[in-house]
Amino acid sequence: MKKFLFALLASFLALACVTHARAERNFPAQATRGDMKAFEYPAMKIGDKIGDKVLRLSPGSRIFNQHNRIIMPASLQTQAAPIMYTLDTRGDLASVWLLSDEEAAQHPLPKPPPKPQTR
Repeated sequence: MKKFLFALLASFLALACVTHARAERNFPAQATRGDMKAFEYPAMKIGDKIGDKVLRLSPGSRIFNQHNRIIMPASLQTQAAPIMYTLDTRGDLASVWLLSDEEAAQHPLPKPPPKPQTR
């Protein structure tokens, strides 16, 4: 009986450790860091190093939440969020990943290019 209880306790502890572990997401090399701002569907306003631009969601686009689950555009509850995104061949949004605070810190927005000096 003690062996059974010990095995049961060990399995619960192992399960607890696994559920608290968070796998790091790997983004495609062509993914770009940006900040999403609220806009009208099927478009998203994305801010990046150059400025804000409005991009359209492609017909097969996928939006991933912070837990890497696919969500529908209508279920976006945030007005602004840090994101990584990729574009398709037409320049539409193909994939969007909502970033957690830790991921946003690991992938900061690139600094804007310096403005040319005029004399």
